[in-house]
Amino acid sequence: MNFIRRLPALLLLGGMQLILHAADPAAPAVASTTAKDGKTIFQTVCAQCHGTAGEGKAELKTPSIASMPTWYVNTQLKNFREGRRGHDPADPQAFMMASIAKVLQPEQIKAVVEHVAALQLAVPRGKDREIADANAREGMRLFQERCMECHRYNASGEMAFGSPPLIGRQAWYLADQLKKFKSRRRGAVHGDENGAKMVQTTNYFIEDDQMLRDVVAYIITLNPDPDASKEEQERQIIEGSPFESAGR
Repeated sequence: MNFIRRLPALLLLGGMQLILHAADPAAPAVASTTAKDGKTIFQTVCAQCHGTAGEGKAELKTPSIASMPTWYVNTQLKNFREGRRGHDPADPQAFMMASIAKVLQPEQIKAVVEHVAALQLAVPRGKDREIADANAREGMRLFQERCMECHRYNASGEMAFGSPPLIGRQAWYLADQLKKFKSRRRGAVHGDENGAKMVQTTNYFIEDDQMLRDVVAYIITLNPDPDASKEEQERQIIEGSPFESAGR
């Protein structure tokens, strides 16, 4: 009986795999699981796209999710499950996430979300830090005027505003999400209150691609040294802007 109840969801997942592979031949197949512990669920269902340490994969356009707080991941999975995200087949990564979120059982979601939150922050390296033709100092001004109130001075996020940490995310991913908000491909569905705030912010205060690149470049500077110890990384995150400490 359990298998019969799960069959529509399993068929849906198989269909989503075909869609994602059609859009991106490099995308791996995603397995289903009946496991209950978060680590096993993550390694079986999530790691193929998000990496074994939750670091994300540029070739699949999947973000780093390591250390994302439970409240944020829960909210986004709920958005995927209820159709506020992942409803557009032209956005294959989000479309795939919606299918996975609908297949996982509530107790599995709880377990895997806790596992994701416990993973060590994956600090962007190499090309994941790069944003072409950008001025990080100009981006600092925009960030402090328009983004800091919700995402905090060091982009570490704020639960009270529903604002996720921006550090730990790749530059290309941040830029892509800002573009999706600005074009209303993300955040425009009724009921996505925090997404709606980002739609408004990107449309009123990010006037062009140059401003978008600048603010992403500044956010990247708030990441700690990827080779530093965990303790030193935590100190650097608390310290905040490298431009402030250098007296600008």
